[in-house]
Amino acid sequence: MELADLYEIWLRAEALQQIDLLAGFLATRYPDDPDIRRELAGYAGSGRAAAAAGSVGEAFDRVRDLRDHADDWTGHPHHPGEPGAAEHDARVWDYAKDLLRAELAPGEPDVPEAGFLLSMLRYKQREVCALPGVDASARADAHYLAGRGAMAVELGHLPAARQELERLRGLARRFAAADA
Repeated sequence: MELADLYEIWLRAEALQQIDLLAGFLATRYPDDPDIRRELAGYAGSGRAAAAAGSVGEAFDRVRDLRDHADDWTGHPHHPGEPGAAEHDARVWDYAKDLLRAELAPGEPDVPEAGFLLSMLRYKQREVCALPGVDASARADAHYLAGRGAMAVELGHLPAARQELERLRGLARRFAAADA
């Protein structure tokens, strides 16, 4: 999978997350107006269909339509507002994982191995960071490799997680040998 494909999946996930958030909020705002509810459901449905078809621009047009309606409710205690960047990315990441899992080849989940890999990734990350002589660059590499491995586990791609764990082990060996 290429970086352009991943970015496309991220944009689709972002549109879907915003559609679900706004449509859910707006569905509770018009209980006695079936015409507006139908209009809003149409925006949400066509936005989801556009995202599924890869028409990200059209999906974001429907997000804007829904946001225009939600803006009428600014100040309402349940108004979704604009999340901070980290919260926004965390929400979108949940949607992106679902889309990415659908793109990856199906396989039987190995929950015990996934748990083991996550534990080992964290352990090796801490080990590398605690070694004498490890500089800021190597610590950053340890955090990066552990994060990539954890992401691979989240996506169910255990071979990639094992590869990142091996890279972490290599980093630990390099600094352990330099210390000896």
